[in-house]
Amino acid sequence: MTEKNTEDYIGKLRRAIVKAICEASVPEPDPVTGARGDTLYIGTSEVCDALTIVLAEFFEGVPGLDTPAHIRVLSDTVAKKLRKAIPEIRAVRAKTGAMPPQSIIIRSH
Repeated sequence: MTEKNTEDYIGKLRRAIVKAICEASVPEPDPVTGARGDTLYIGTSEVCDALTIVLAEFFEGVPGLDTPAHIRVLSDTVAKKLRKAIPEIRAVRAKTGAMPPQSIIIRSH
């Protein structure tokens, strides 16, 4: 896979994950009216917990992750990527005036 194809694939995966999180966060319909309201609440903590479990499920199948030391090497790689991504995201937020979520609330208009 070329670097461009890899970037495209990662972007496609990211969009699919965000879409799935939004779809899973749609409120259940009101039993009387069937209405779902106009607010989508996405709990940051719950999403992080779910993503951590998914990472563990994918990493569990990686050959060579047999000891705590091996897992620590992989964890350090993930941590480095997070340390790089967070300042980049914050820079975009600073340029656009966006606020970082405690939890994300999306309202339809």
